[in-house]
Amino acid sequence: MRVVIFGAGGVGLGFMGDLLSRAGADLVFADVNSALVASLARRGGYTINKADLRKVTSLTIRKVDALDTGSGSGRARLVEELAAADFAITATGAKVLPLVGRTVGEALREVPERPPLNFLCCENHRDAAGLLRDAVAEMLGRDEAEVRCGFVNTVVGRMCQNLTRAERDLPPLTPDLDTVILVEDYDPFPVDAGALRGRAPAMPCLEAIPSDQFRAYEHRKLYAHNGVHALLAVLGKRRGYEYFYQAAQDEAIDRLGRRAMWEETGAALVRAHPQYFTEASIDAFAADLYARLTNPVFADPVDRGARDTLRMIRPEDGRLSGAALFVAAQGLEPRAMSLGVAAALLENGLGLEGLSEAFAEAPREAAECVRGCVEQALHRLHRGEI
Repeated sequence: MRVVIFGAGGVGLGFMGDLLSRAGADLVFADVNSALVASLARRGGYTINKADLRKVTSLTIRKVDALDTGSGSGRARLVEELAAADFAITATGAKVLPLVGRTVGEALREVPERPPLNFLCCENHRDAAGLLRDAVAEMLGRDEAEVRCGFVNTVVGRMCQNLTRAERDLPPLTPDLDTVILVEDYDPFPVDAGALRGRAPAMPCLEAIPSDQFRAYEHRKLYAHNGVHALLAVLGKRRGYEYFYQAAQDEAIDRLGRRAMWEETGAALVRAHPQYFTEASIDAFAADLYARLTNPVFADPVDRGARDTLRMIRPEDGRLSGAALFVAAQGLEPRAMSLGVAAALLENGLGLEGLSEAFAEAPREAAECVRGCVEQALHRLHRGEI
């Protein structure tokens, strides 16, 4: 099995590479970082560090090659690799994905006829597969893009950190690089089965989920995972904490995080998707997730979770505003999540007007509920209650 992975970052190297190496796959990383590409290709492997709740374990990923998509020779070789690949993965971040899509489209113009190629999209975005499809279609046309490719949304639950040796004294990616990859020991990898062309890839831990059920899994990731992670981050940052586990040791923040996880997003998931989630299953998921979010061994930096707070309240991401609106749409009051929304507004010098786009796309009653909760949250933050 040969797989092209676009993006040699935390998720590509630390999650996809880890899972695929267990199946003995040949991995080809495509990236524009020429020094990183050269080191991976020269070494033919790399090291990651995996944290559970007790310790960090280092492991080596082998059967690795890499190409530089920023060079002419790398783009030429990409044509050969896409012709031979069993499937491809994108793990570049949503901002870069349109560029990757155009690069893919250009390469596919030169690829001889072959079975449809599935692209598993691992970006933290509401519809990464749609972003990639639109960019490939710019080069091939919509009909040809959809005939030749499967554009598949996924849920990436494993958290990954891309660090330096100064930040964490752990084995580096390769001996000649300063990069340290630290990831969670968490393997589930749901993908949207309805978007796949042909059979699901033979990849360890991949769960091909019917599209209706996959939507429920997406909501769980976007709102319970991303939303509560962002809430802990913005509140932890306001109080000057460096790591998530330190923020969770603050009684007020911990109380709000737990309310957001269990009473708000967790309860809303059960109401929204009773055919897929029960109170018991969500309780077990929430307990595991909250322990991972606040794991002192993983030591997730608050700054990593609090990057680009404006994006967190805009519709294209909306992990804070989206979570609050999702909770409200299920007839619950998102008081904890609204504190996260309010903190993000204040950080960006905004008031309620900063939510106009998010409210425009939401049901009226849910928008009014969130508006009221956020207004109260702004008053609380101005008074210094949190």
